Formats: sequence, structure tokens, C-alpha cells
Amino acid sequence: MRRGEAARRLGLRAERLTLWLLWARGWDLVAWRQKLGRYELDLLLSRGPELRLLEVKARRPGAWVGADTALEPEQRLRLQRALRTWLDRVPWPGQVTFQRVSWAGLRCRFHPPERWDALKIHP
Repeated sequence: MRRGEAARRLGLRAERLTLWLLWARGWDLVAWRQKLGRYELDLLLSRGPELRLLEVKARRPGAWVGADTALEPEQRLRLQRALRTWLDRVPWPGQVTFQRVSWAGLRCRFHPPERWDALKIHP
């Protein structure tokens, strides 16, 4: 239980730092820790017409499995389903992208963004 709580606090801290870094780069918060059934979207941000879903992964420095490799294909599919559900409720007219952010201690890596426009519902 203690290890799980420490991991949750680390993840929350990484999400806040990521939000702050992107806010400083001109991104606006749309939703944070958005619960959709049993799924959760970490951060939804916008800049101009673009909506970006960010999945934030954090690990302690020297952890056995690094944050860079922590997103498995099944998790990616769950994120796509959750984002599709969110877009059904809140249609987005612009581009939709996805980006992973990895934290190892205070070291941050922004992975290249991916276009997820295919998830949008077209009228």
C-alpha cells in the first residue's frame, strides 16, 4: 500500500510539472485526470485548433522498467477508446494528437506527437 501511494504521488507530481511546462509553451488545459468509466485521460490540452492528449508516465531514477517503455499496446487501445468516448461528448473541430511524456526523477522526455484525427467523429 505504501509503495502504491508513493507511485500515485509521483505520477501526480509528473502530471503537474508536465502541465506547467506546456502551459509555459502556450497550451491551455482542457481536462486533467478525466475519468471515463474505468479509464482515465491524464491531460487534455489545446493550442489553437489542436487538441492533444498527453499520457504521462513517471518512474523513480534507476527503476527496473523505465517510463519510456511503460505504455503497452493494450494501454494505447484503452486510451484511444477513452478519447473516442470523450470526443463523442465534446466534439473537437480541429486536429487531434497524442503524445507520451516520460519522467525519470526530474528528467523529462517529450516523445514525438502522433496524429489521432481518425478518432474524431465527423458530422
